[in-house]
Amino acid sequence: MLHTVQKNREAYLPLLLLADPSEEMVRRYLPEGELYSWLTSEGETVGVLHLTAPDDGVVEIKNIAVREQYQGQGHGRSLLESILKLLRERESVEKVIVRTGNSSIGNLAFYQKLGFRIMEIEHDYFVREYEHPIVEDGIRCRDRLMLARTL
Repeated sequence: MLHTVQKNREAYLPLLLLADPSEEMVRRYLPEGELYSWLTSEGETVGVLHLTAPDDGVVEIKNIAVREQYQGQGHGRSLLESILKLLRERESVEKVIVRTGNSSIGNLAFYQKLGFRIMEIEHDYFVREYEHPIVEDGIRCRDRLMLARTL
């Protein structure tokens, strides 16, 4: 079940850090935009998704994370599909973008299965912007890829 987070965004920081290891980066965008949580029928938070609107007609998924014990069970897909449905109902939104690292193989597959396409590569973004190297599946995260889909 989708829930809008109105207060105490800081409480979701540990969950958001699952998707972005830089607390400094997460704290930069956390006060902005919209934060949603995905809840079980018992009210337990399974995942979160953070949105911003960088340009007219464009919404960016800044962060999507699912608690480790719930990963691989379709919760991330359900959360993102619910958000896409919500955004389609907003006449002002035409496109949704998301950015991820070149080493995030699972994320790249996840987004492409949901209709996102790679549109841009920002070379050496993670080398410049992150203090510590990020390595996933033995791959150094260097480049930031932007994926997009129309609604």
